[in-house]
Amino acid sequence: MILMKPTEQKERVRSVFTQSADSYVQHKGDADRASHEAMLRLSRVQPSDRVLDIGCGPGFVTLLFAERAREVIGLDLTPALLERARQRQEERGLKNVQFIEGDAERLPFPDGSFTLVVSHKALHHFANPQRILAEAYRVLKPHGRLLLGDTISSDDSVKSNVHNEIERLRDPSHVKMYGLRELRELVSSAGFRVTECEVLEDERTFDWWMSVITPPPEVIARIRQTLLESLSDDKTGLAPRLDGERLWLKRRAAVLAAVRR
Repeated sequence: MILMKPTEQKERVRSVFTQSADSYVQHKGDADRASHEAMLRLSRVQPSDRVLDIGCGPGFVTLLFAERAREVIGLDLTPALLERARQRQEERGLKNVQFIEGDAERLPFPDGSFTLVVSHKALHHFANPQRILAEAYRVLKPHGRLLLGDTISSDDSVKSNVHNEIERLRDPSHVKMYGLRELRELVSSAGFRVTECEVLEDERTFDWWMSVITPPPEVIARIRQTLLESLSDDKTGLAPRLDGERLWLKRRAAVLAAVRR
């Protein structure tokens, strides 16, 4: 993992997602629908729940929970994404949602404020995931639930290192995607008891993957070449394959349900 100052990483996240807000909204909502639904299913969300969505982005998950819970707050670092979230909230006529700009390492809520904390595909952008999980633990009521969803890397450290190098080239705000074992250990070490885990897999074209953040052409070419060199031995853990001229790769995501001890 590349070490950096927390303030530097946060500014990098803001910069990347300010520039890519529209493309992110366009490409990720439908593509991640299966993991959004897994978050809902494993959460056992109830009409009485007060929910916090950490790193809510454009509100994909936040608004789904708002259709089922009493109150939902979405928190994110990037105003451009929050603007899209509020637009989508207005379109859907949901009144029980609030979107706020904030730092996930210093959540602006008292201890025990929520019965359910969720975070979807945000953890790999955090320089200090242990701090994020500690804050989630703090703001949950006793026996409150955590739902954590993220893209995962290989449990093979060599493949994971190559995968994460590619991800950092594609998206400068990327810090680290974890293997499933390491992700479970992170959650457990924060004081949670993991109760359920679901792994989802799909296949996407290389061109789609590049369109979400849109790196420079020379970076796209470099990443493509690394994947082509991995066709025979899958050194990235992304199972790349060629169909004619079209390059495909597999995405794996995990959704963990956990309880505050």
